[in-house]
Formats: sequence, structure tokens, C-alpha cells
Amino acid sequence: MRTYSADESLDRHPDIAEKRVSLAVLHERFGFKKPTSQSTKALLIRMGPFLSKSDGFPFANAFGLTAANAVELTRMFRDELVQPIIPGISARYTEVLADLNVDLLPFLPGGTVGLPDLLVSQVGLRVTAELLAQIADLGLDPIGGNYGRCGCMAFAGYDFYQQGWPVDGFGTTPPTEGELGEYIFARLIDSLELNARKFLRWVVELHLLPRMNTIADAILGAEVGSLGGPLGAAVGALLATQGGIFNLGGPASLLDWTKDEWTTLKSRLDKQAAWPIGLIYSDTKNPLGQHQVLAIGYEDLGLGTANLSIWNNNDGPKTNTVTLDFRGDRLEVSSFADPHTIRGLFVEEYARTKPPNALKQP
Repeated sequence: MRTYSADESLDRHPDIAEKRVSLAVLHERFGFKKPTSQSTKALLIRMGPFLSKSDGFPFANAFGLTAANAVELTRMFRDELVQPIIPGISARYTEVLADLNVDLLPFLPGGTVGLPDLLVSQVGLRVTAELLAQIADLGLDPIGGNYGRCGCMAFAGYDFYQQGWPVDGFGTTPPTEGELGEYIFARLIDSLELNARKFLRWVVELHLLPRMNTIADAILGAEVGSLGGPLGAAVGALLATQGGIFNLGGPASLLDWTKDEWTTLKSRLDKQAAWPIGLIYSDTKNPLGQHQVLAIGYEDLGLGTANLSIWNNNDGPKTNTVTLDFRGDRLEVSSFADPHTIRGLFVEEYARTKPPNALKQP
């Protein structure tokens, strides 16, 4: 039987300096209207800690995916996500061109000029077509990836914890059928409906845009070359001397995004026992080969470093504490029980769902 300790809850929140703080103050701090016998247990659950050894599922994320599962997941990415993100990415390339001023000297007196709107539009159309082709090359294959059911494990595990229901009686074999198996797969779909677009967007930023920069430079060069004249010569010289106009995406971009997400995650963990997060790998470009875990605590070490405690559902009911280093030109993550290299981390959208009553254990 899971017990909840006020001392453990207060220890998890070192920002609460007064350890004899009243329940009324804690209820207000964590979003409850007024103390009651029922809300006190809910308060302690919200404060945490989430204990991986008792609150994490006793089985690891080793489900695999059926062919039917794979078809459903691939459809979600290809049919529902790819097309909507393309215009925003293309716009970033055309914005670079719209802001570009070209020095016509020594080709022609007259200072600097911008690129013609027609040229910018034409480059944008060709970049859009290339983006579609390149995204298709990312490898949207859940069978070939290692996605498993990590999203549903993080979501479902936190659902059970918030409900105050134990999970230790479910055994060590991942349930592929039955009420628990169906519930877990349903939560996988929920996690993807809420977060798949963000996963795809971050994978594109890290893996695709550095390659697209070179392609977009070549498209610009071809379009400007067709213009000829002083403008064509000036842009050609600019491309030659700078080695390219575009410098979008890559690990430095994901580092900037992750810094913002880290601020959000700390705020979530200050008010909740846990929160699902997405991890972006540098050694796989398959959007369905990324990972989702449950963040359960942190320690900000200052000077651009921190420790993050997670329940990594690939590793059974254990707590992993990883070190985050934001100081360089890319995110560095160490002490992670995973063979992949992490280059990005974001706070997921999560909506709590009550598990079926049949899954409530004594």
C-alpha cells in the first residue's frame, strides 16, 4: 500500500524554507481551494515525490509494435503533421532573403538593394518542394525505430500516480492485450496527438535544416544566376565569400529551444510531482525513434548545469539522474541509461486521464 509522507513531500521542495508551514498555506501554494481530509492526500500526491520503484510500472517499455500499430502511427505523422509544418519552415528561408541587402559595388554604383519579391517567392516555392522531399527521407518507420510505447508509459504511469492507484501488482511482463494493454496503447495515441508535431518539428530543426541550408543556397544561386546583371553578380560574390546565406537549425538551435523549455520544466516540477518530457536524439533522424520519459525532480546547479531526475520507462522501475550542461554550443547530457545521444529536451503537453476502474488494485 503506497503511503504519502508530508516530510518527503516537503523535502522535495527545498524552496519551501519553513518546514512547519501550515496545510492551508500548502493548499494555496499548490492550487487547492481549502483543506479537507480528501484534499490533503491529493496535496501530498501533487507535491510528490513520484517514487520510480513503487510508482513506475514494474515492467519495462519492451512492447514492440504490430503492423497495424505501425500503420496508425505512420499515418499520424505523414498525413496529419508533415503538411502543416512546411509553411512555417519555408517562411524562415524567405524571411532571410527578404531581409537581405546586397552591396552592388563594385558591380554598379548605387549602394545596397534588396532582392526582388518575385525572386524571393520563387526561391520559397522551390524550398517548399525540397522540404517535402527531405522530410519523406527522415524515415517515418515505427518498426525500424525504437519508439515502443514510451509515451503511453510516461502518461499512464503519471495517470495512475495522480489517481493514487498502485501499479506494483501488474507483473513484470509488458501487457500487449487486455484492459491494461489497451489503456496503455490508447495513452500512446493521446501522447502523440498532443506532441507528435513538436517531435517532428524538433527533429527537422536538428537533422534536416542543416542539410536544407546547402540546398537553399544552391536554389538561390540558380535563381539569381538566371537574373544576370549586377545583382546576379553581387549575390554570386556574396555566396562565394560567405559560403552560404542560410544558417538555420542544428544543435545550437535546439540548445536555445531547450533552455526555454528547461525554465518551463522547472516551473512545472515546482508545482507538480512529475511531468512528461520529450527527448530528441542526434543519432537517429526518425521522428518515431525519439523518446518520452517522466521528469520527477531537478537540482539547478547554477552556471549552466543541472541534475534532472527521471523515470525512464525503458529501464524498469528505477530513477535515473542525468546531468544537463547548457554551457556550450549544444546540449550535453551525461549519466543517461540509454545508448543514444540527446541534443534536445522539451516539456510535453499532457492531459490527465483516469484509468479504467477495473485496473484499480486493492
